[in-house]
Amino acid sequence: MPKLDQETMRQRRQHIIDAATRQFENHGFGGASVDDICAEAGISKGALYTHFPSKDAIMLEMIGQRGEVYDGIAASTLAELEQVIFDLFLRGLSYIDSRLEMEAVTIGASNEAVKQALIANANRSEAAIRKAIESLLAAGLIEMVDDVSPTEATMIISTYVLGRVSWQIYETADCDDEARRGLAISMRGVLRPLA
Repeated sequence: MPKLDQETMRQRRQHIIDAATRQFENHGFGGASVDDICAEAGISKGALYTHFPSKDAIMLEMIGQRGEVYDGIAASTLAELEQVIFDLFLRGLSYIDSRLEMEAVTIGASNEAVKQALIANANRSEAAIRKAIESLLAAGLIEMVDDVSPTEATMIISTYVLGRVSWQIYETADCDDEARRGLAISMRGVLRPLA
């Protein structure tokens, strides 16, 4: 059998991840079996195991892909930073998105690889937000409220986002307006734009 090129391998891996995502959405991580994922992807178990040694490995890849988007967090104004954070973490947040995020956290309690991947993502997103805050501060576009540091501001913003994600597990209605207002209140509590 001829060896597949890198792009074909990447596309097949992504096809499996997409199929797994649909199964996780429908049945949760624990309820979705490797057989279900294979059926959804239209592949054999052997084909799946060629790309991923386990269902956990698929989850790790999903977490890693999510982490890559955090590197793009940047803004030239406080309003733009608020919009980026809203779009990246909160816009259109669904019950399914929240459930999968919380399932990953739960799995991470007993799976060291998942735990470390989640910690890496949290560190990556917080570093990017802190860097954006520090850039706005250095450019004289914002000031910190009550001598809050950029690190403390990032922690407060991140805590709000995580709390909002957690709440979406219980609240299935569209909460974009409420989430946007909560984010604005959280950010304005620690950051102030300069005119």
